[in-house]
Amino acid sequence: MCRGRWPVRCSSPAPLRTRPSAPSHRRPVNGSSSRAPREAWAAAGGSIDGFVDTFGGGYVDLAVRLGVRPERIDTIIDFAAEKKHGVKTEGGAAAATGQVLGEMVGLIRDGKLEVPIAKAFPLDRVQDAYRELEQRHTRGKIVLVP
Repeated sequence: MCRGRWPVRCSSPAPLRTRPSAPSHRRPVNGSSSRAPREAWAAAGGSIDGFVDTFGGGYVDLAVRLGVRPERIDTIIDFAAEKKHGVKTEGGAAAATGQVLGEMVGLIRDGKLEVPIAKAFPLDRVQDAYRELEQRHTRGKIVLVP
């Protein structure tokens, strides 16, 4: 996981729910703001050594502008950035093993990993779940319940 490092969350202008007492490095940065590079740099304490893009929309470019080395940037959505900057495009399939799943379950059980659930839908409402996902502003996972 982070091993002494803290993630900085970049988000859309829609506010993220963050605990008011959260340290500055845990507060979100508005990724679409012209101040995003300065805010992300400050939130990270002046050192960013890795970046994971799960949204697209220029976040890889932001990471490059912040000086993150391309081999330390991974995107699951911006495939043009792979060609442009030489970043990784390793998605969840690269870690989809029983061993990794077991480790993650243990981390969740021990309270070391939080997986926020935005909304749960019964299987017969799968279309509603996809409509929610298409909004691209979900704060957490969308879960289908059998």
